[in-house]
Amino acid sequence: MAAADGIARRDVLAGAAALTAAALVPPPALAQGAAQAANVAASALRQAFGGRPVQLGKVKLAVPVLAENGNSVQMTVGIEGGAVPKRIVLVAPGNPYPAAAEIRFGPRAARGEATLRLRLARSQTVVAGAELADGSLWAATAEVTVTSGACAETFE
Repeated sequence: MAAADGIARRDVLAGAAALTAAALVPPPALAQGAAQAANVAASALRQAFGGRPVQLGKVKLAVPVLAENGNSVQMTVGIEGGAVPKRIVLVAPGNPYPAAAEIRFGPRAARGEATLRLRLARSQTVVAGAELADGSLWAATAEVTVTSGACAETFE
């Protein structure tokens, strides 16, 4: 049955299905931006850890999926199993200065976990890298969508 303006219901459904399928395939510009952000994060971790190889896993990074304001995004970072690391480095590749925080744990640290707030310029993937007591390096990533960004001023 056709609508009053001549558009059939099946045409509307077919169009909606096509739009949904198109949304699932990222445009090349977005893929290129994600690759660039990954390179910036890897570079910041390499700089923090002296170029040693970093493996994914063992690090817990809890970041809200949606942050209304980038001026103060709360996150918790730690090590699975309660181990206490030597240090944890947080990288926000979408910020003007990607190296966002470094937390050092002393020999008297009771827990290998920290809760902090970061300023985020825009939606991005936050990276946490940790150096354990045995010298091994581990990392985790978390996506956060920022509706109102901070750090808007860039310095070049």
